[in-house]
Amino acid sequence: MNPNEPPYRAHLLSSQDLVTTPAAKRAGFVTAILEKSKLADSFIRDARTLRAKASAARTPEDLLNLEDIQAALLTAAGVSDKAANYLDANDRREILREYVKNVLAPAGDKFVEELVYRFLLTRGDTLGGKVRNLVGVWAQRQFTNYIVSEFRVAGRELRWLDARRTRWQPIDALTDPDQVRAFTWTTGYLPRVLAYNISVPLIKTDEEMAGESATAEDARSRGGKNVDLCLLHTTADAYIARPTRPRAVKESQHYVALGELKGGIDPAGADEHWKTASAHLARIRRSFAALGAAPALFFIGNAIEASMAGEIWGMLERGELTNAANMTDDRQAVSLVSWLCKL
Repeated sequence: MNPNEPPYRAHLLSSQDLVTTPAAKRAGFVTAILEKSKLADSFIRDARTLRAKASAARTPEDLLNLEDIQAALLTAAGVSDKAANYLDANDRREILREYVKNVLAPAGDKFVEELVYRFLLTRGDTLGGKVRNLVGVWAQRQFTNYIVSEFRVAGRELRWLDARRTRWQPIDALTDPDQVRAFTWTTGYLPRVLAYNISVPLIKTDEEMAGESATAEDARSRGGKNVDLCLLHTTADAYIARPTRPRAVKESQHYVALGELKGGIDPAGADEHWKTASAHLARIRRSFAALGAAPALFFIGNAIEASMAGEIWGMLERGELTNAANMTDDRQAVSLVSWLCKL
């Protein structure tokens, strides 16, 4: 590749290259279904346990005397775990009496089945939330695996940080990619930290930028928007040290690159996710420009439709994005990650 060409040219010839292929969509749906099934397993086990214990009751009213299913009864009644914390023992007892009388008793001798069905109905809301979170976790896991492979293949040193953010660990100690909250390495002699999902206090909405002074001090002192991927010019020790870490994310010159990561594979929601990401990237660009800074901006996702691809390509060609890739294409993902790890 010509060193004077923009980095996306290493793996993209046109907007069509960014479009997710039908084969990649099918593979993504299969993976998503398997992941959802794993999440559902624990709810099914809970329902089976509830059924076995509730079967000891001869009448719906007997359920009120089975102490070790009272929490599950509240769940079946539609009381969330959070709401249950605000109820005292008398409130819970009254709710359950009314629930048994008005909902389970009318089911006759099928009251246990009715209980289990309603338990699963309420738990389904919880499962839905977990599935929505799974999309982000899945995308980050994919990206993490590409980062790890990049350094292992190149023989470069890489360390990672977990949620405790107290100690950098060698990559050989990583057994679960979902534990990673940041990576650190050196590019030449330059220290780098790649952080996941951090709040960047420099980023402002249009309203915030219009309503306050654009001085650097104002930009550092208020606001902040979450960014999926931030490559920082800072040492590993400075990033985890409590007195200095805030400084690492408040100084515009510490930001080497910022990126949006979208892991959903469903084409039905792809355009909406891109609109969110595009608007956020525009805010990042304007906010840093107001501070006289221009870090590299990039986008990587799984579900990219033709209309999205055209918009992304236009931003690349205009210089509004530095790089972009479809994560379902190994060649594109490897190229983008390699570029990021060498900045």
